[in-house]
Amino acid sequence: MKTTLLAICLTLLVASTATAESKKLVVVVAKTSTMTSISKSDLKHAFSGETVSGGGKTLVPFNFATSTAEREGFDKAVLGMSPDEVGQFWINRKVRGQSAAPRSLPSTAHIAKVVAKFPGAIGYLPADALTADVKPISVDGVAYTDAKYSITAR
Repeated sequence: MKTTLLAICLTLLVASTATAESKKLVVVVAKTSTMTSISKSDLKHAFSGETVSGGGKTLVPFNFATSTAEREGFDKAVLGMSPDEVGQFWINRKVRGQSAAPRSLPSTAHIAKVVAKFPGAIGYLPADALTADVKPISVDGVAYTDAKYSITAR
């Protein structure tokens, strides 16, 4: 009985660790980009409609669609806002005539393809969806493989 219970606990622990790893959202640029890192502050500014440069290019951010676990997790971790707060933020900017929200793409595959081909594009992907055409970059000097990395899906 104790052996069976121990085996179940170990299985659950391994499964939860694998799930946590797959929930990491990795900030990515094209593999040809010279960018290797971005500050969380610059990342927040780029995804808040402000002009940010990196790797010799003006960054063009691409988001997941609203109401996805990836988008909600990214907005919370990077912008520090809930989905309702993000919606209000973009409405306020539009009313003031400021820049529009970053373009949202419908799938992981779309984000990977656009970031890989569009100079200056920056996006984020689940760690288990990385492709050879994009390059993960660190945030505040912390790689997504580091235990201290904190950008995750909801």
